[in-house]
Amino acid sequence: MDKDGLITLTDKGMEIAERIYQRHKALTSFLIHLGVNEKTAREDACRMEHDISESSFDAICRHAQFQKPN
Repeated sequence: MDKDGLITLTDKGMEIAERIYQRHKALTSFLIHLGVNEKTAREDACRMEHDISESSFDAICRHAQFQKPN
């Protein structure tokens, strides 16, 4: 974090951030597909993206026929 409060991510940090963002997008799409309204789907995906296990996320992706992000 610099003196202005701006955060710069390392390469590893950027990789993690991108993976979480891909999870967010996939989970949001999945919830919307299930009939959850977009606002709620985004909010719920935001909570889920950090805590869901890799195996559960993989299963959701397989079920929804999403390609798992790298």
